[in-house]
Amino acid sequence: MKNNNIKILFFLLLVIAISCEDKAEKKSEIQKQVEVKKISTKLKHSTPKKKLLKKLPKKKIYYETKFVSARSGLQYRARPKGNVLGKFPLNTSLEIIDYPKTKDQIKDGNKILKGEWVGVKKDLDTVYVFNGFLSYEYTYSDIILYEVSPYSKEQDGTTRTAFLNLSETYFINSYDTKKDKLEELLVTEDDFDKDTIRFNKTQRKKLLKKLKLTENDKVFVYQIKNDRVLTFNIKDLPAIACVNIYASGNYQDNPESYEYGFDLGKKINTYGNLVYVGKSNPFQTGKLKPIIWTKIENKEFPDNKKLKDHSKTTSYIFATTNYNYYLQSFSSSSEHIVIVSNKTKTEVFNKYFYDSEGAYLQSLTIAGNKNKEQYQEQWAGKLFKNKATVVFGFMGYSFGCPSITVLDKTEPLIEIRCDNRH
Repeated sequence: MKNNNIKILFFLLLVIAISCEDKAEKKSEIQKQVEVKKISTKLKHSTPKKKLLKKLPKKKIYYETKFVSARSGLQYRARPKGNVLGKFPLNTSLEIIDYPKTKDQIKDGNKILKGEWVGVKKDLDTVYVFNGFLSYEYTYSDIILYEVSPYSKEQDGTTRTAFLNLSETYFINSYDTKKDKLEELLVTEDDFDKDTIRFNKTQRKKLLKKLKLTENDKVFVYQIKNDRVLTFNIKDLPAIACVNIYASGNYQDNPESYEYGFDLGKKINTYGNLVYVGKSNPFQTGKLKPIIWTKIENKEFPDNKKLKDHSKTTSYIFATTNYNYYLQSFSSSSEHIVIVSNKTKTEVFNKYFYDSEGAYLQSLTIAGNKNKEQYQEQWAGKLFKNKATVVFGFMGYSFGCPSITVLDKTEPLIEIRCDNRH
């Protein structure tokens, strides 16, 4: 009887164990299903969120850059038509970064300028200007100057007459923007074998038309070293074309292979000439002075706050009645020039100049330097009638051409078209 009870007890325990194991497996299966459902639900709801949070590729923003074309400068404001905060000088380069679509029209003398207000970058801020006074083009003076290569005679007896090269103006006025090329070739096939081509009446007429000149105009040559003006009548000057030294290959029928201008004969035999072509002489004599620098202490330089290493810097002054010209020369092939008005005691010019691949600093004439062969490079004074003092000669150019600065913020640079092609 006892053995039977033990067997019955053992059987009951086995049934309970199997029952618990089945429940555990079912519970485990149910938990797995719940977990899978949770994951599935989570994925189902998270998918749209991922799409919403997905970062779209940023569009490239291209900002326009324009120059201030208003001679008196351009006022900038806190908002369109708002309070004036200050003024950008003529030819300031401005980056346009906002277009609020605020249209306006402003009276400028006898003209009505239509345009809109735009936001431009100033330091870390955005200020607003009227775009009727902005231009894609840099504004230059109405006076355009040229250089003339002097008469020369070689050791073998060959000579080269003085040549006034007007090629840059000819190319500008002859360029066909639609066809992206020069309009026509002045040189004929009969001229292809000549180094210097003297134009006939037909060719001459076409050249004058492109240069926007007449036979009644004149050529005025200011000789800087001699401080005098030579005058030539265009009607008396041969119109010529010369093959440019960089012409190569089948260059004959390429208009850009030639230099166009006038033969000035033998009267001009030195370099350092400024030329104006037109009806009246813009130059005046007796007003331009060579800049001869005198050494001073670095602390006397007016803009000396940023100078860290005085040992590598030399300072100079050139004093006149109206202006004091200051120059700091650095060992790193750069110069800092500041010009101060003696009347107002304010700076009228402040600029750094640097050596580069296409430009280089001109040599300085130092007081007490006995090098007689050194050429005078820098000049200042009232070179032009009815214009303020000018200054020039700080930079030479391997590429590009020099210009003349007028010490008046309302006056643009005077460009010198030197045809420095390569």
